[in-house]
Amino acid sequence: MRYFWRSDWRERLEWYEGHFDVPTAVRGEATPAYSWWPLMPDVPSRVHSLVPDVKLIYLVRDPVERIRSHWVQKRADGDPRSFTEAMREPERPDHPLVCPSRYATQVEQYMRVFSPSQLLVLDQRELLGDRRRVLREAFTFIGVDADFYSPAFDAKENARSDKYRLTAVGHPVWHRFLKRGIGRLPSRARRPVGDPVKRLLSRRIDESPTIGPELRARLSDLLGGEVARLREFTGRDFASWSL
Repeated sequence: MRYFWRSDWRERLEWYEGHFDVPTAVRGEATPAYSWWPLMPDVPSRVHSLVPDVKLIYLVRDPVERIRSHWVQKRADGDPRSFTEAMREPERPDHPLVCPSRYATQVEQYMRVFSPSQLLVLDQRELLGDRRRVLREAFTFIGVDADFYSPAFDAKENARSDKYRLTAVGHPVWHRFLKRGIGRLPSRARRPVGDPVKRLLSRRIDESPTIGPELRARLSDLLGGEVARLREFTGRDFASWSL
C-alpha cells in the first residue's frame, strides 16, 4: 500500500485505516519498500507509532538474485537504464538496488523500536519449495489457524515470465489517458481491467542481467557480512544462497 514511506503519511491516516475497516481480528498489508533503509527512512518508527503491537514478516531471498530481480521490476516500472548503468557505485549505502539486499541492516532498523518476538524472517526459496510448511509457520506466528488453506495459495504471482514494460507508444497512451481512468474504477476491478489493457501496450522483458566475476566479488564483500548477521539473528542457515 506504500503508506509508511510517504512524507504525508499522517495526513493520509484516514485513507490507510479505511482499508482495514473489516470485521476480522487479523489484517495486514505488504509493501517491499518498508525495508529499503536508508532510501525510505523512518518507516519502522512510523509503523511503531501507529501499530506498536504489530507482527512483522520479512520475506528474504538470495541477496544477489534479489538485485537481479529488482532490476527487472524496475524495467517493468519504466526505468530505461541497463543493468550495468543501474549498478554503478554499488557501495553507496543508499544504492536503490543494493540497499534492499542489506537484510541485517534492515532488520536492525526495526529492532530499534520492536521486540525480536514481533519479527519472523522467512526464506522465499523455502516458501516456493515447501509452501504449506512455511505458511503454517507464518499463520502460527500471526495467531490464526495454522492449517488454513486455499487453492489460491498454490498460485505463482509476479513471476519472471509475467514481466512486461510499456512500449514507446504505449507509455504515453497509458500514462496520459488510461491510467487515471482505470484508477477511478472500484478497487476490485482495477487489476482485472487494467492489467490486460496495459499488457496490450507493452512487450515482454527478455533481458536477463548478468553479474560478472568483478561485480559478484564486490557484492560478496558488501553483503557477506549482512548475511552472516542475519543468520546469527534468525538461527537460519539460508543454505541455498550464494553468499
